[in-house]
Amino acid sequence: MDNELKKIYSGSFVDAEFISSIMEENGIQFLIRNFQEESLVAGWAACTIEGDAIVYVFDKDYDRAMKILDEMPRAEIEE
Repeated sequence: MDNELKKIYSGSFVDAEFISSIMEENGIQFLIRNFQEESLVAGWAACTIEGDAIVYVFDKDYDRAMKILDEMPRAEIEE
């Protein structure tokens, strides 16, 4: 299914924002799930540094998105 979402990144929200900007530059639609923002809206605050966010892309763009991430220098994205 082309409209199924697949995870390409899980980690800090700052890195997720950076990755989303790269996806946007390459014309790849994405979705960021921000756990800290979700918890604030729910009325409690999750206090984590790592694992704050997940970036998803559509299945049809998954291979291209992963190739872009693989070609990026590791210093730009903390794992």
